Amino acid sequence: MHTAFQGISFRLAKVTVVLAFFLGISMTGLQLYMDFLAQSDTLDVLAKRVSKVIEPPATRAVHTLDDDLSLEVVNSLLAYDFVYDVVINDELGNALASGSKPVAKSSTSWLTQIFLNESKTYYTELLTPEYGRGVVGQVVFKVDVNNALADFYARSYVVLLSGVIRNFILSFLLFFAFYKILAKPLIKMNKEVLSINPEHPGDSRLSLPHLKDDNELKELGVSINHLLNVVEDFYTKRVKVENDLRESEGTIRTMINELPAMVVARDADGFILFSNYRFSSFCGKEIDEISGKNIFDLEFLYNGQDQLRDQLKDNTSRLDTEDYYIEGYFGSYSGEKTFLQVRSNLVTIYGKKAYLIVMYDISDLKSVEERMTYMAYHDTLTGLPNRPHLVERLENEIIRARRHKYCGAVLFIDLDHFKTVNDSLGHPVGDELLRQVAQRLNLGVREEDLVSRLSGDEFVVVLTVLGDDFDKACLSASEVAEKLRESISLPYQHGDINLHISCSIGVKIYSDEITTAEEILRFADTAMYQVKNHGRNAIEFFNEEMSNKVNKQLILEGELHKAHKNKEFVLFFQPKYEAKTQEIVGAEALIRWFHPERGMVPPGEFIGHLESIGLMSDVGYWIVEEGCKAIRKIEQAGHWRDGMRLSINISPKQLLDNKFVTGVQEILEKNPIPANSFDFEVTESVAIGSIDNAIDIMNELIKLGISFSLDDFGTGYSSISYLKKLPVENLKVDYSFVRDIVVDFSDRVLVETIITMGQMLGLKVVAEGVETEEQLKILDAFGCDYYQGFYFARPLPMDDFLGLISSNNSEEK
Repeated sequence: MHTAFQGISFRLAKVTVVLAFFLGISMTGLQLYMDFLAQSDTLDVLAKRVSKVIEPPATRAVHTLDDDLSLEVVNSLLAYDFVYDVVINDELGNALASGSKPVAKSSTSWLTQIFLNESKTYYTELLTPEYGRGVVGQVVFKVDVNNALADFYARSYVVLLSGVIRNFILSFLLFFAFYKILAKPLIKMNKEVLSINPEHPGDSRLSLPHLKDDNELKELGVSINHLLNVVEDFYTKRVKVENDLRESEGTIRTMINELPAMVVARDADGFILFSNYRFSSFCGKEIDEISGKNIFDLEFLYNGQDQLRDQLKDNTSRLDTEDYYIEGYFGSYSGEKTFLQVRSNLVTIYGKKAYLIVMYDISDLKSVEERMTYMAYHDTLTGLPNRPHLVERLENEIIRARRHKYCGAVLFIDLDHFKTVNDSLGHPVGDELLRQVAQRLNLGVREEDLVSRLSGDEFVVVLTVLGDDFDKACLSASEVAEKLRESISLPYQHGDINLHISCSIGVKIYSDEITTAEEILRFADTAMYQVKNHGRNAIEFFNEEMSNKVNKQLILEGELHKAHKNKEFVLFFQPKYEAKTQEIVGAEALIRWFHPERGMVPPGEFIGHLESIGLMSDVGYWIVEEGCKAIRKIEQAGHWRDGMRLSINISPKQLLDNKFVTGVQEILEKNPIPANSFDFEVTESVAIGSIDNAIDIMNELIKLGISFSLDDFGTGYSSISYLKKLPVENLKVDYSFVRDIVVDFSDRVLVETIITMGQMLGLKVVAEGVETEEQLKILDAFGCDYYQGFYFARPLPMDDFLGLISSNNSEEK
């Protein structure tokens, strides 16, 4: 705290007093100086008067050479106190009379010397009027200036002393006035301001009893009191806001604790800033226990998968990315494995960067996904790998055999007269028989071998690594095949009945030749049918004769090239109906082949070959172009409406072609059609190995007004993660599930699951292969959106399809 002599009011008063004092002294000194100059001028005037007085007698004395008179004139001049030396000269400069007296010393001599000389000499010319005013002599006298100004110095001393005393008194009075009027009120106001309680500023106010008039100090006091009122109001509001914030914070914490997710925030070093109840419970601790702890020290990170834990730690320990997403199994404090979806975003908390981590327990969803994945790769009845799994595994085995120069074998097994069991004893018995056959096959091969069920009563066994000698590989395959045939032939107990069944086995040895899984399966299938033709219950290796049949396939491939060149392909259209209105909302374009000699060739005989011989891309562009022409024809007939779409099947290889987007764009530019008229159907296999590339290409096509449907869902590589990532609008349930939906409970559950899941993901669901009213009723109950199938219409040529649309539109009216 400053004293009164340290305040700005004292310093201001001091400056004012000093300035006033020196200003008074300066003014007094200036006045004295001006008086001094005036006295000097007065001295000159006095000297002239004296000269005038002595001039006549001095002239007479010089003119008459009267020494006595001259001496009398000298003495009369010396009678003046300030004259101390006199000389009277004649016209020749001779002194007639002179006189002097000593100069008295004075304390003011130094002051006189500053402004004037100590003495002044005055000359008076003596003139005679009789002779033309001629000069007859001269009087010279010297004046003691200091003596002449003695009275002036005496008066000045009194004036100067009185001025100093006056200025001193004035300065004291000014200082007292400053203290009384300014310093003292300011000191009091300062003490009152310092005494204000910051916690309760409204309890104190500045007192203003001494400020009766309106002035700056009063205005300052009023302003400070007003400021205190404002601060008090602000403080009151701030307290209210803080209370509201505490209540809001409590509400938010309650809401966060009630969220169906685990929430935790941690700083850059991993220390937990806050968390909700679910997260602390998952860690087996209270919220207060884990607050401030490092998230990497919590047990749940170390009870889960090490690789996932390290990934989480790596991502959350760096702040160079704003967010991340991982998922995997974590272990709670009890050790129970939970599948968590972990999302983290970079946020700012208390002015510092931090991560807000939200963890969702998607264990149930993961179970469904794993179940769907399992169902996509495995047969629901026997639990064996299905055809997609078989083809994928066999392709890998073929590559390995080619790389390592060893042989393997494929056994294509078909049960003999299995239909008789189903027809006589019913499907449940047949299903149980198939399950037991699957068990026996698994027991009859090595762990590294593969047993799969294709469909119905067909099984395939892949024998891997049979050695590098072809003959020995054939012998080993024959021994295993015979062992399996004998195992299958053993009786099956059904109640009191022993069931007997045999099988036909076709074998194809694969080694380092260039071939595909589908070809090997086809060769093994061909060998199996040879067994069927020869009486069943035997083993047959694929031979030269069977190779001839393969040659026929080559002929077919040549004819396909010719068919494409000669434009033997045409498009048929299978209508797609909306479930609620039974209105035709589009169609699926299906390729057909009119052979010049064989007539209509079933699509199953040639479509698969188009891909293998490299024609699928060219034929695919042709289908797109023909689809454009068909849409324009329907539009010109007045039957194409907004929302109608023509579906076209696109193979994965065709879609992933780098030139595909450009090719489709060129076709659309040459054949303009209404916007959003095309729907490309792709299978799930498009996502395998190149999902990011597939998504990029699909998004480019979407910009061209093309939508996408996921075809044959549930038969391939069904994965919820693919379904979430692929930009599809429609989900097509494969006909193989719809076909047995009336009699097969598993298929019914699967179809219902697919429809429900698709709708929950915002997708429209299309059911293929609807052939009976019973199937339609079940699909309606499940909430399916669209239908295709023979129950409504078979694939039709363009003109018939146009007529069907016209008829459907007429019925609506």
